[in-house]
Amino acid sequence: MTAPATLDDTRDEAAPRGDRPTAPARRARASSSWSEDPMSLVPARRRALDPAVVLALLGVLSALPLVMRFYWPAGGGLDVTGHPIGRDFINYWAGPQLAASGRLATLFDLDAYHAAIGALFGAPLAFHNWGYPPFTLLLLWPLAQLPYFAALAVWTVGLFAVFAGVTLSRVAPGRRVRALVLLALAPACLVNAVGGQNGFLTAALFLGGLLALDRRPVLAGILFGLLTGKPHLGLVLPLALLALGAWRTIAAAAATALALVGASLLAFGVEPWRHYLVETGAYQYGLLERFTGFYPLMMASVLAGARTFGLGMGAAWLAQAFVAVPVLAVSVWAVRRTRDPAQRAGMLAAAAPLLTPYAFNYDLTALAAVLVWRLAAAEPGAQPGRVTVFAWLAPTLMMPLQMVGFGGTPLMLVALFGLLVREAVGTAPARQDAQALAATG
Repeated sequence: MTAPATLDDTRDEAAPRGDRPTAPARRARASSSWSEDPMSLVPARRRALDPAVVLALLGVLSALPLVMRFYWPAGGGLDVTGHPIGRDFINYWAGPQLAASGRLATLFDLDAYHAAIGALFGAPLAFHNWGYPPFTLLLLWPLAQLPYFAALAVWTVGLFAVFAGVTLSRVAPGRRVRALVLLALAPACLVNAVGGQNGFLTAALFLGGLLALDRRPVLAGILFGLLTGKPHLGLVLPLALLALGAWRTIAAAAATALALVGASLLAFGVEPWRHYLVETGAYQYGLLERFTGFYPLMMASVLAGARTFGLGMGAAWLAQAFVAVPVLAVSVWAVRRTRDPAQRAGMLAAAAPLLTPYAFNYDLTALAAVLVWRLAAAEPGAQPGRVTVFAWLAPTLMMPLQMVGFGGTPLMLVALFGLLVREAVGTAPARQDAQALAATG
């Protein structure tokens, strides 16, 4: 009986001819089947359905109970929890309107902000807070000129299109339709879409910058500069860029960030920055200390996992540092040992949520793209391994698991990071969860 294809075999067919392994390498790799691979989730036998299709369906099924419980429409533009449909998008839509109408200070007054967004929306809303650097008000201003639901559609569909374009640029042309469907149904993408969050934007900036780094370093720097709207998601980038000697990118990123800050100072003055750095920062830290309500269920960081397991704040910070420091060191070491932009992007996308205490499930959209690269490289019948399956489902499964006190998402992130690093530095044994990302066609 012919053995099923592996991600490694199908990757060879998708890769450019010059990048394909030699015949001896292929024979050596073929000597072990997936049924002998400890990372394989299922026995090595042919299936009636493409396992990637099954994985996509599992992702949708895992998201459906959460959508019905927290995000289902209930009439009047609200969901069943009293938030506007699109939930957190209300901040991106209302904040620039308040700033433009002379009510900038309202953004930093929790009670006044809560009342103001309800007035703008036209109905009392559940609690929200503003938590973004002042320059984002300028970038979001065009969306605020549209009616709420039109702006939400542009935000969600438009940013997904940009994110999908970045992702599909690393998929062979003949496999892009399949990859697009997988990406749209990825649990991280579904969570981001129903929550009206910014994961499509941050993933496009993060991955787009890393993929452009070698050929268009100034563009990469501009994208990284724009990512400072969510600065905690780019903590891995400065040292990685220094390790690569990417001086033009570093200069472009610094210039972009300084230009954004300068524009906000000209538009709003210094006071909003003081409020943001002092008051908003203190409020966000307080959320981590209290660790109650809905938002902890969505947190994927090491600190949040430790808190979910019952550790106090001090012990949770120690756990965060215990993971973040070696992950950063390994990232800086490994990023120089591959010239493949997609391998670098995969490693650093896995490192990013491990470095910050403030990572959420909708911030895992960049990892969804990395997983799509891997799944799209496989022919129907290739079986994904446990790490791929758990990483795919984690953005939705983590919420019910954290409801019962299991904060294990960081363990999955560490496992995925380790596999991607081992593959990139060329020391991993041949197995389906440690194969190269798909190359462009």
